[in-house]
Amino acid sequence: MNKKIFYIVFFLLFIANYSHLNANILENKKRLVKNSNYFSNYLSGSVSLQKNDSRKAYNFFENIENLGIYHSEFNLKYVETLVNNGKIEEAYLFIKKLDKSNQSLYPFNLILFVHDFKKERYSKLQSYISSPKQSYSDPLLLELYQNLGLWADLSNKNTKDLNRKINSSNSSFKNISLTQKILINLYLDNQKNIDINFSEISNKKELGRYNYFYLSYYLEKNNKDKINDIIKQNLEISSENLLFKQLFLDSRENKFYKIDNFYKRKNINHGLAELLYLFANFYQNYEQVQISNFYLNLSEYLNPNFLSNKILKVENLITLNNLEESEKEIKIIEKLGKEFNWYANLTRLRFLPNNNTDKQINLLENFLKNNEFFASEKYFELANFLRANKNYSKSIELYEKSIALKKDKRDHDWIYYYNLAISQERAGAWENAEKNFLQALKISPKQPEVLNYLAYSWLEKKINLDKAKEMLVEAVNLSKGRGYILDSLGWAYFLLKDFDKAEEILQTAYEKEPSEAVIYDHYGDVLWTNGKQIQARYVWQNAIKLKNIEQDLKESINKKIIFGLDDADKNKS
Repeated sequence: MNKKIFYIVFFLLFIANYSHLNANILENKKRLVKNSNYFSNYLSGSVSLQKNDSRKAYNFFENIENLGIYHSEFNLKYVETLVNNGKIEEAYLFIKKLDKSNQSLYPFNLILFVHDFKKERYSKLQSYISSPKQSYSDPLLLELYQNLGLWADLSNKNTKDLNRKINSSNSSFKNISLTQKILINLYLDNQKNIDINFSEISNKKELGRYNYFYLSYYLEKNNKDKINDIIKQNLEISSENLLFKQLFLDSRENKFYKIDNFYKRKNINHGLAELLYLFANFYQNYEQVQISNFYLNLSEYLNPNFLSNKILKVENLITLNNLEESEKEIKIIEKLGKEFNWYANLTRLRFLPNNNTDKQINLLENFLKNNEFFASEKYFELANFLRANKNYSKSIELYEKSIALKKDKRDHDWIYYYNLAISQERAGAWENAEKNFLQALKISPKQPEVLNYLAYSWLEKKINLDKAKEMLVEAVNLSKGRGYILDSLGWAYFLLKDFDKAEEILQTAYEKEPSEAVIYDHYGDVLWTNGKQIQARYVWQNAIKLKNIEQDLKESINKKIIFGLDDADKNKS
């Protein structure tokens, strides 16, 4: 009986332990599967970010959101992905789950600041940006936080010393300080300071956008005389700014129902949004497109009405090769007025391959027949596209139309004659090309590109060699020694049989421009002429390995490698 009881107890204990063992094995399997999913999603999300696909990255990271409690690198990637998908509220909630030491770091504290600014929790703002737990090696970032402090003061009605703070800031970016003065004084309705601020930007082409804010201010005041004065004074300097040009057209037709809603000066969110947009522009100029998008999305969160800002988003998306998303934004832009419609369709022509090119060109030409304003610039833009695509005869026609529509010749008009001359030279109309190169130099004599192109064309034709050399010496000095212009100068010395000087200059050009096949070709020629045949063949062999080398040049260099410089011409097929 005792034996029987023993076996029963043993059996029950075995079953219990076996079940527990199975449960542990099952739990371990689940954990392994879960860890495997974590790893897979994290890796896939990271790869998607590297490929600049924020949408895909978000889909992967969303599955492993709770990883953020343990993984600081994931925190940064996930928050960046959320913001670049316009999910600012989600980013805010995620950051709030992190410990305080993480919340005080960039970019988390910036997102908290922007979110609470919009929610009017102004008392918290200074805590996000004061005494940060990290030093900012990026001077732009330091500048940003200084300006966030100004907007925090403004939101908390600490306006007494604002202008003093702006004027006394040790900013390396004077234009940022100036734009902040403009936006803050617009908000405060300080007309005297507003007029002073705008007089400071009147000759700054890069700040042409801000004439829109000036116009909007007097539009609100219904001061039509002032509006007309601003347009007359700034039309030339702001003629490349879409926003200003569209406002000019709207003022003529007395319709502002779309563009005037972009920015409301008394809406403090719009002021901060403009600061963030400014930084999005800076980072785009520094070719940091993902960071630019990050700031642009924060700006859009604060002011979704400033639809023309989507132009920056379109440019970023095209750079990231996200053409599908860029087309969605273009469809919004093209409805904002005639200037934006032109921009949208020209952008489609230049960058979106699914469009019928001929049909798109016809569309743009028809647009120009029915719209007289800024037509010269538009013909020029379309001609540039055609020239880049080697349609030289059509580009010549449009360049000539563009020039004919210009009322007065100004210093920057040299580019019109220069581009026309390039198309004429490529089309074989050398006499016309030479005349227009000289006309470009007559308008603006110190343009290194024009000096180089004309002088090198003379070298190719073996004419005006001494004059070409003089022009190229000047072009090298003006360009501060650009490699391709040094190459032209070196080739001038070669043709003038000063081979030692030619080798010295061409070696410098070769070192400066390691991806230009023509420079390799010229440098190899002078090395061969100076008795350095082994070095010459080495340079030529490197030339034919370049990805961007044109086929006819490759064949020519191959013959030099096989037969040498002296006999290469004799063996032309």
